[in-house]
Order: sequence, then C-alpha cells, then structure tokens
Amino acid sequence: MKKEIFIVDDDPIYRLIVSKTIGKLDSSLPINECKNGEIGLAKLEDLKNSKHEIIVLLDINMPIVNGWEFLGAIEKYNFYNLDQLMIYMISSSIDTSDKVKADQYAFVKGFYHKPLTNEDLKIIIGID
Repeated sequence: MKKEIFIVDDDPIYRLIVSKTIGKLDSSLPINECKNGEIGLAKLEDLKNSKHEIIVLLDINMPIVNGWEFLGAIEKYNFYNLDQLMIYMISSSIDTSDKVKADQYAFVKGFYHKPLTNEDLKIIIGID
C-alpha cells in the first residue's frame, strides 16, 4: 500500500529535519508539512477517501489547533474510521500524563519524544 507522511508541527526547522531524514530513508514517500493542526486537518480532509496509508507525526503544543484539538477533530468527524490512518504523537513534553492521554485514542499508534531518531522513524514508517 502506498504511504503518505504528514508532519504537523509549528517548528519549521524540526519539520525540515524530519522531512529530510525521512527522504533519506525512503525518497519515494510523499511528505506534507503542516505548521499547525488546522492545516493538517484540511489536508487530511482532502485525502479522506484515499487508499493510501496515512502516517501523521503530530506535535502537541502548536498555535491555532494543537495536537489534542487535532485528535478531538479526528474523533468528532470520524476520520479514525479510516483503517489506514496512523497517528504518532511527537513531543518534547516529559509529562507522563500526555502519554496517558494519547493512549486513550485508539487511532494513536504511538508516543515518541523529540528528537526522533533514525530508528524511531524506521519503526514509524515501516522500514526494516
């Protein structure tokens, strides 16, 4: 199945680093960079009927629509019914309650701390 990556994070340097790293791991993957959750949700809406596997790397603390609001919108509008939607929370937060909260969403597949390593990204995008 074809994969598509979404990096939803307000830090442009972080988005660039992750995008370049993923590109080095698999240059065939389309990568969408979104500076906040509102833009990410709009782009996902366009792919709602897509057959692609959609992997979202989602920051928690962002302006306009933060990571928790993003997850709430996914739940409210039934995006999570898409079997191919996989969301990974990526945060610099060391607050254990963030991981507990993320685990309450069945469509959140994992919680990682920044910075992501090459090994983290290989696991997330499914490279052996």
